[in-house]
Amino acid sequence: MHALSRPFFSVPVEPRTSTVVWLLGLIALTLLWDMTGLDIAFMQFIGTPQGFPLKDNWVLSRVLHDGMRQAMTVVWVALCAWALWPRLSMPRRERGAVVLLSAVSLIAVNLVKNHSLTSCPWDLQAFGGGARWVSHWAWGASDGGPGRCFPGGHASAGFAFFALCLPWLDAPSGPVRRRVVGLRWLAAVLFLGLLAGAVQTLRGAHFPSHTLWTLSICAAVSVAGWRLLLSGLNAFAPRSAPPLPGPTRRAATPNAPDILAAMRPLWIPMACMLVVLWLSRLGMMVWQAERISQAQAWSHVWLEGLRFDAVLIGMVWAFPAALTPWMATARASLQGWSKVLRWYGGVMLLLTGFMELSTPAFMAQYDSRPNFLFVEYLGYAKEVGGTLIQDFWPHLLTAAVLLPALAWAFVRLSRPTRAPAPICLWQAAPLSVLLFALLALCARGALGHRPANPATVAVTTDHLVNELPLSSLYTVTYAVYQSRKAEEGGITYADMPEARVIDTVRRESGLPAAAFTDPASPMRHLQISLHPRARPLNLVIVLEESLGAEFVGRLGGLPLTPNLDRLGHQGIWFDKLYATGTRSVRGIEAVVAGFPPTSAVSTVKLAKSQRDFFTLASFLKQHGYESTFYYGGESHFDNMRSYFMGNGFDRVVEQKDMPANAFIGTWGAADGDLFDVAHNRFSQQPADKPFFALVFSSSNHAPFEFPDGGFDLHEQPKNTVNNAVKYADHALGQFFDKAKKSAYWDDTLFLVVADHNSRVYGPSVIPIERFHIPGLILGGAVKTPERIRTVASQIDLAPTLISMMGLSGETPLTGRDLSDPVQRARPGRAILQFDKIQAYMEGSDVAVLQPDSPARLMTYADGSLKDAVGRNDALVEKAQAHARYAQWAYQKQWHR
Repeated sequence: MHALSRPFFSVPVEPRTSTVVWLLGLIALTLLWDMTGLDIAFMQFIGTPQGFPLKDNWVLSRVLHDGMRQAMTVVWVALCAWALWPRLSMPRRERGAVVLLSAVSLIAVNLVKNHSLTSCPWDLQAFGGGARWVSHWAWGASDGGPGRCFPGGHASAGFAFFALCLPWLDAPSGPVRRRVVGLRWLAAVLFLGLLAGAVQTLRGAHFPSHTLWTLSICAAVSVAGWRLLLSGLNAFAPRSAPPLPGPTRRAATPNAPDILAAMRPLWIPMACMLVVLWLSRLGMMVWQAERISQAQAWSHVWLEGLRFDAVLIGMVWAFPAALTPWMATARASLQGWSKVLRWYGGVMLLLTGFMELSTPAFMAQYDSRPNFLFVEYLGYAKEVGGTLIQDFWPHLLTAAVLLPALAWAFVRLSRPTRAPAPICLWQAAPLSVLLFALLALCARGALGHRPANPATVAVTTDHLVNELPLSSLYTVTYAVYQSRKAEEGGITYADMPEARVIDTVRRESGLPAAAFTDPASPMRHLQISLHPRARPLNLVIVLEESLGAEFVGRLGGLPLTPNLDRLGHQGIWFDKLYATGTRSVRGIEAVVAGFPPTSAVSTVKLAKSQRDFFTLASFLKQHGYESTFYYGGESHFDNMRSYFMGNGFDRVVEQKDMPANAFIGTWGAADGDLFDVAHNRFSQQPADKPFFALVFSSSNHAPFEFPDGGFDLHEQPKNTVNNAVKYADHALGQFFDKAKKSAYWDDTLFLVVADHNSRVYGPSVIPIERFHIPGLILGGAVKTPERIRTVASQIDLAPTLISMMGLSGETPLTGRDLSDPVQRARPGRAILQFDKIQAYMEGSDVAVLQPDSPARLMTYADGSLKDAVGRNDALVEKAQAHARYAQWAYQKQWHR
């Protein structure tokens, strides 16, 4: 029969051509469905004006939604293992391509979904929600709802594995494979994806078109990516395999350019970094499984983790990837560049591995991934090194074993193979552009006008769960990037007019508007003492290291502070005092300077606050006081010596000034020895010379080293936080027993207060209960014990002390004098800084400020922080005004 007379169905069809034809047909079907308008009709058929009856159906929501999501996570891990498994019939390159395309499919769907303005059906007015219906084709048009619902995310749990069928349906040249196997994989993928999409449609979460578009995106990414990688796969295909029946394919010649082989020095380290990140995150997910389950964030952690892994890969590899195709145009330049990439890739891989191995220890201590604190502590090798050796030696040992093993594995995997043929210039140009564009997009992590950042994943109330999708190298890099704003006063949570900010902060101070007279320092005012004295009192502040409320019996904690509890009945006790932050320097700036917190590092370490910055010492110097800082460690730590000596202090007594028989631990002299030195010096002070002393303890700090004897341990072994707290309380009790018998007792006002808690952690966006600290004012002049039950902040202590000492004078303090009954009658407030998050708490109402996010209203009660119902614009304004004021007060040098 003549060729032209053969029926159409007898003409052989190239497999890869048929794959593209089917893809085009799928896209056409999806477009056709969109044109019919059946989406709304179908949802109206299964829904009601009150919502969707099956939304909370146990089988659909728990089994087929949550259960399938977790099952697909297991499948994903199994797929990765299959890709890496040695000696399988399918080449590892093909298996790796399948895994890569599956990951890219997931990322593509989630990128579109996270930047879509289309809301879910259950958010529409027609089904009891508040959004109006707007077509997903109306790009940039919001429907008034939460959005982020197009295409179907749950369906991607099945459709993302579309690439599984391609090694059989569109096989590289060489291997002979049965197409029926690929069709079976295709059927399985379609079944899982359509089932997942149907579940969400029945629950009212997605229109049917959302599922079809998810399938189209995954199929398009898989087919296009497979075709792009096919030339490289063909180059590595076995040459001895019999040809496939049908039209003859031109065999690749040995000297033909091999793009995949030329890019091998690039993709090997990239793949190794991804494996390290995935394994690390998987381990942390297992470790923090309970908190992830409570937040219902399994898929969130994994899928957003894939996105931020891509962000890190893009940041590290975009520019090297763009250069690689050009270097591959000549054999000599490719060989040299391959060595550069091997060294660069090895360094970045080890850095990634080091950061991930450092994370468990950091997370155990600070309940977060490494942040700028990680970088700050690198400068204190003695203190940090001693702590690591004492308390975290298993982590050090693990790192000492795994990092060399990782280096050995990378050296083995990245060994040079046969030198590939150079690629052509016409191939290098588009490939360079493509690689740079793809990796730059990965680095950006978003298609919208703002790139992805940690706020993108902050969708649960548990801050640690929000950080799990990130990588530790990324969080530290981002923290260093954000630190450039330190001299600007930190993050701007919301812009407000300066006059409005000042007016709000002045009003909340409780002082009349006429009290503020200095335009150069908006909060500067004359504070009149409510307790005038002929001879003002001395002041001693005992700043207790890491003493949270959970360790204090009188605050409902463990029975570890019998001496502090006893003293609490003899002075003015604060029931609801809150620290401003989680670092000692944050406590110092609040207690000693009365400065409110910012997201920047403490003013103790910033340049503009090293001279002429208001502190109690600079204020008291005008009244003839002599000020001394007592510290058992080395005072250069955290820049304390420079800060104090530049802002009113006259001398520093530190570790080198301790007696020869003092107990010296990792962080310096024990509290008992420090108190002895301080007491002896107080006793030698002339009676007519008032003094101020800041005594900063350090025994209650990991690795919790203190001398034996004098008190009963709370538990075994000795070096635990509970025993260290009990020792610190023992030393404090002995100090006050001596002070009460001394000549300076009647003329001295004492403040005992914690700088911060031991560990600030918990499943909340900000664990407020871990900011609760003890506070006690006592001394010979305090005749009537009191209990202040209102919420108070560390920034309220300085104005309270000034008033109780019998002093009057001008200050820029924003805190409240809580010795004033009028101030005590007002609703108390506290300002808390938790890394980049700031909370403003008034009574039980809390406004939470986060970068690049709207303010979040919450309620704090019974140790639990929950989202509030309704609006409280006044509280949000107070929170934003105080945050902005603190920035300007540092930046414009108002705190003078």
